[in-house]
Amino acid sequence: MDSEGISENKCFTFTWIIENYSYSWHKNGELISSPAFVVDTMAKTKWKLVLYPKGDDEETKDFISFYLIREKDSKGPNKFEISFDLSFLATDGSVLVPDDKSAYAFKKGYDWGEGEFIRHDEVLKIRKKDFLPEDALIARCRIWNCIRAVKIEEHCFARTRIVVERKSYLWNIKQFSSFQKSIYQITSASNGNSIITLHFFPKIGQTNETLISIEAKANDQRVKLSILHLYLVDTSGKKIECLCEEIALDNDIKTASSALTFSKEKLLEDKDWYLPDDILQLYCECATATGIVLEEIEKITYGYHPSILEGRLYQDDFASKKSSSDLTKILQENLESLYKEYLLCDTKLKTKTESFPAHKSILSARSPVFKAMFTNDMREKNSECVIIEDLDDDTVQRMLLYIYTATVPDLQWDSACNLYAAADKYEILSLKCECSSFLKDNISQDNWCDFLILADLHQDENLKSIVQDYISNHKDIFHTNEWKHFMKTNLNLAADIMYLKCKE
Repeated sequence: MDSEGISENKCFTFTWIIENYSYSWHKNGELISSPAFVVDTMAKTKWKLVLYPKGDDEETKDFISFYLIREKDSKGPNKFEISFDLSFLATDGSVLVPDDKSAYAFKKGYDWGEGEFIRHDEVLKIRKKDFLPEDALIARCRIWNCIRAVKIEEHCFARTRIVVERKSYLWNIKQFSSFQKSIYQITSASNGNSIITLHFFPKIGQTNETLISIEAKANDQRVKLSILHLYLVDTSGKKIECLCEEIALDNDIKTASSALTFSKEKLLEDKDWYLPDDILQLYCECATATGIVLEEIEKITYGYHPSILEGRLYQDDFASKKSSSDLTKILQENLESLYKEYLLCDTKLKTKTESFPAHKSILSARSPVFKAMFTNDMREKNSECVIIEDLDDDTVQRMLLYIYTATVPDLQWDSACNLYAAADKYEILSLKCECSSFLKDNISQDNWCDFLILADLHQDENLKSIVQDYISNHKDIFHTNEWKHFMKTNLNLAADIMYLKCKE
C-alpha cells in the first residue's frame, strides 16, 4: 500500500503529554517511557513510545531521540507492517516538528524512530514557549495499517508526570552586618528529612567587594534535579531577584555555589530599605524532582477526531467543546472583518505596487519579527508603513489573511513556495508548517528541483531530506535534461544527493 493511500485511511492516534518536562534528569542513553497501549483495530498489537531527552547514544547527545516500540508481549503476528509518524505538537494541535511517515515491519520487541529528532536546546531554551507551555511536552504518534485499512478512527490519550516538589519560604539572616555563616535546611514534605542544605557566608570578590555566597548541597541521593531561585525582600514586601543564574543540583552535581547580585556593602548602604533591624530577608523558591514518575492512560475515543485540548482533558462534555469551537469561529470572523474592512489600521505593508493596511498589535502578536520592528528602536516603530519589496502582492495578501484568520485557502504550488518563504522570513511558524505540509504532499517530477532549492535556501534540513529521498526513489530523474542542468547550476546540492545514493 503506498503512502498516499495510507495517508487517506483512518489511523490510530496516540497523544502523550509529559508534564514538568524541563525537570527530566535523564542523562545520555536514559529514557522516558510512555504507558503501553494496545491498538484494538490492528490485531490488538501492543506498543509504547520512548523519549531520550539527551539522546540515545554518544552521537545523538545534543538531540532528543524519539522511538516507537512494539512490546515483546504484543499480540498479533511476529512481523506487523505499519506506516507511522512521530511529532511534537503545540496546544492547538499544530505540528511543531514536521512529522514524516515511515513504513516498517515491526517484530515483537523492536523499535523504529529518529535518533536526532530535534535538538534538545531547541525545546528547552530556544523555543521553550512553543514546545513547553506550562512545562508540558505533547508528543504524538499516528499509526496506519499497511495491510488492511481500519474502518474507524481510534485515539488514545496518556499522561506522564515527572513529580516535582515545590517549596517556597522566607529566610532571615539576622545581625547581617556582622554575620559569618547562616545555614538553612530544605526538608522533604513527605518525610521531613533534609534534602538540601544552603550555606550563606560572606566572601571577598575580585573587586574587593564582599559578596554573599551561597553553597547548596544535596543530602538525599533521590534528588535527581533541583532548581533554586533567590529574591531579596525589601521593607515594602517587594521581591527583587538577587541571583545571576539559578542554582541547579542533579545526578552529577551534588554541590553547587553562586553569589547574590547585591554586595554586602551595597546592602548596608541601603540598609533602611533592605536591612530593617539589621535583618536580611530572603525569599527562596526550590523545585526538586526525586525520580518519581507517574503515568496513566487517561482516555480512549473511537470514531471522531478530538482536538488536542480534549487530549489534555480540561473539559469532558462535547457540548462545551462545540461551544468553544463556535466561539473560536466567531472570533475568526470578527478578525477577518477587521482585516477586510480596514478598521482602525495603524500601519501598512507596502510592496512595489500596492499597500495593505494592517494593525501593529495583531502583526506583533503573530510574528516576533514584526513585534521587534514595532517595539525596538527600528524605523518601522515610528513609521506608517513597512517596506516589503521582496514579496509580491499575492503573497503579502495571503500572509495577512493567515495572520488574521489562520487560514490558507486555495493554496497552489507557486503560492505555497512564496508563502513558505514569507513565513520563514517573519517567523510565523504555524504558517510555515502549513506550507511545508502542502509542499511535501505535492512534490512531483515537475517541481522537485524548485523544492530542493527552496529547502536549501531556507536551511530546512527536514524538507531537504524529503526531496532528496524523493529523487533517490525516482531514478528516472537522473536521466532527464533537468537533472543535467541542475548538476551544472547547483553542483553542491547534486553532489549531496549522489553521496547519499552511494551510501544506500
